[in-house]
Amino acid sequence: MSEQSAKENMARRRRESARKILVSFFSCLFIISALLGVYAGFRFTDAEVIDEKNLAQNEEVLPTIKRGMSLMLMGVDERKDDVGRSDTLMFLNFSRDKVSLLSIPRDTRVYIERRGYEKINAAYAIGGEDLARQTVEDFLGVSVDRYVKIDTHAFPKIIDELGGVDIYVERDMQYEDPWDDDGGLVIDLKQGYQHLDGKSAVEFVRFRDSEGDAGRVRRQQAFMKALAEKITEPEIILKLPQILSVAVDAVETDLSLSEMLALAGTLKSAESEGNIQTGVVPGYWQYIEGVSYLVPDAERLGEVVMENLKINSTKRHFERLALDYDRGSPADFYDVNPNLERDLQILDDFRRARFNLEENKL
Repeated sequence: MSEQSAKENMARRRRESARKILVSFFSCLFIISALLGVYAGFRFTDAEVIDEKNLAQNEEVLPTIKRGMSLMLMGVDERKDDVGRSDTLMFLNFSRDKVSLLSIPRDTRVYIERRGYEKINAAYAIGGEDLARQTVEDFLGVSVDRYVKIDTHAFPKIIDELGGVDIYVERDMQYEDPWDDDGGLVIDLKQGYQHLDGKSAVEFVRFRDSEGDAGRVRRQQAFMKALAEKITEPEIILKLPQILSVAVDAVETDLSLSEMLALAGTLKSAESEGNIQTGVVPGYWQYIEGVSYLVPDAERLGEVVMENLKINSTKRHFERLALDYDRGSPADFYDVNPNLERDLQILDDFRRARFNLEENKL
């Protein structure tokens, strides 16, 4: 074999090994992100070279991260002549054996540097990923090490490549908006078990009723759980190259190749051990100057971040944050996070009420 041919074969093997790692990472990240409300993928951002022997080994056993790392994950609705807004925003925290993820609803009212209080999805529209990162850091009292940005227009294409998703539609969903920026939005789904293609999947996750953003977040989580079941089917593995070809052009990240590889291993390990924790920013739905916001409950948010998710922040940060927000009405409180103390109190109140009724019955 000539020296030139040997070099070409070496380059080909490197590309093939890198492609397999890419698919492996995409599969893990896609599954975990799916459970939490967003699909994921990535693009290589550098030409970092990994030893071929290690590449071959990593196809069997993925490495895990050596130290903690945090990641901001954004689903951005980009349009022509418009950078878009981060309609899906999540903060992920990785440790050696655990992954925690906090979903930040797009209507969350936060302070944006040099702009004042606005919805958090405006941060990306104003200053791109840099301002979005700074806003998340200021809001949660954390540092964001890396980011992944996904163009949400690729979502229906990925679902179609998967062959669609089966899900139970909880109610009839009818909605029409001829002024929608994507050329009009028509939602017409019937209650019951449905097979959703890419177009109808978008309708399902975008439908908004009297529950507002809270209901939409809940439906998105239900859809992504169904999606997670779909992509763990054996036949989907054969489709990963086609799925990846659709996703790769829709994603931007500052993760290096070695970081992607390590996060893939960490995600896979955490998923197999059941060490993935999720949370959502709790708060009160309020109208302020005619605009609907989710105004954070800073005290409860601190509990979710530090106690439920074990994310490294400080109690003092959330005490200061609480000074920035007024508590809303209990009727407008929104909190879908596990809350043992609250649940026990509800049960206790129920028992007391039942006891009193039994005492006073004729």
